[in-house]
Amino acid sequence: MLNSSSSKPDKYTLESVLSACANLENLKLGKQIHAYMVRANIDISGAVRNALILMYAKAGGIKISHRIVDITGYAQNGLLSDALDLFKKMVREGPKPNNYTLAAVLSVFSSLASLGHGNHLHATAIRLQEASSIFVGNALITMYSRSGSIKDAGKVFKQICSNKNKLTWTYMIIALAQHGFGKDAAELFDTMLKLDIEPDQITYVGVLFACSHVGLVQQGKSYFSLMKNVHHIEPTSSHYACMIDLLGRAGLLEEAYHFIKNMPVEPDVIAWGSLLASCRVHKNVDLAKVAPENLLLLDPNNSGAYSALANTLSACRRWKDAAMIRKSMKDRVVKKEQGISWVQIHNKVHIFRVEDRLHPQRDPIYRMISKIWMEIKKMGFIPNTNSVLHDLDQEVKEQILRHHSEKLAIAFA
Repeated sequence: MLNSSSSKPDKYTLESVLSACANLENLKLGKQIHAYMVRANIDISGAVRNALILMYAKAGGIKISHRIVDITGYAQNGLLSDALDLFKKMVREGPKPNNYTLAAVLSVFSSLASLGHGNHLHATAIRLQEASSIFVGNALITMYSRSGSIKDAGKVFKQICSNKNKLTWTYMIIALAQHGFGKDAAELFDTMLKLDIEPDQITYVGVLFACSHVGLVQQGKSYFSLMKNVHHIEPTSSHYACMIDLLGRAGLLEEAYHFIKNMPVEPDVIAWGSLLASCRVHKNVDLAKVAPENLLLLDPNNSGAYSALANTLSACRRWKDAAMIRKSMKDRVVKKEQGISWVQIHNKVHIFRVEDRLHPQRDPIYRMISKIWMEIKKMGFIPNTNSVLHDLDQEVKEQILRHHSEKLAIAFA
């Protein structure tokens, strides 16, 4: 299965094979599978984590099983300081963490986007002379990227030098794409091809995502063709979604629609949702009606479909039609889940909702929002009020926009 380019093990497969290793008490093979999970940056949580612990316990690695429980257990429950203290104790008293352990711990902290803790772990890896390890390097790239430090991710990528493997290139391409450096991601992908490093499914998702976000339409089309015809990788729903997004963002909505209709697989919720989002941006009401119809056939309670269509109609100043969509949503008892944003300060998470008035520091938060709003407008920012669903005065629309949850979180921070 690992040698096949068409399928990769998921969490259910890994749970089963780890259970088999536990029953056979085969510690060596179990460690190899654990190492693969670390290299592939697979989330070790839930049933997979339990199977891993059971495998180590049954196969004679009881100390390792305790370490998995204690380090990851603390971190997953938000006790970052406790997890880090335990890791420091492990460094001081032993057993000394190897590159697999360091990569696993980095993976836990990268999922929590904790840059401070990640920096500490990086320093520890340097002291233990494990920072140049391929596993630790890959984990560091992901950790720095998720924590918002693309510059540090790039430094690690360069430092790994000749040790880079396919995953290293893939992680860096995805990191650049997610931070808006689409052209850099595409250039890195081209360099990877020149060095005869063959990309896999995930690499192509990364580079197609990069192309869609910076408008590299022809380049994206070329990569999609290369994936199928040269590397013989069968496109998945993720690749198709990237192509629909690529065409839609560029305003090629009819082409995106025909692409969906001609796909060899049934379009899913993501495919239709991507087209619908582009219709809203480019104010194409005709296709904006077709996309939700198909989307709601797949998921009748998809509140996003109703909202996106109402937003599109509002953007085209068709207030009555937008109101009818909202009424239809109410009649069918479809509830839109309220978006939230959060920020972590001094190991405490602060959660915000739109127009949130519950935070104890709400008054200085709203004063800060007003200050930021005035400053960015002086710098030339023009708020896009087209998405506000009601026919209201411009000033009221702007107030709705500036009290979104993410703006409250930023103002508080």
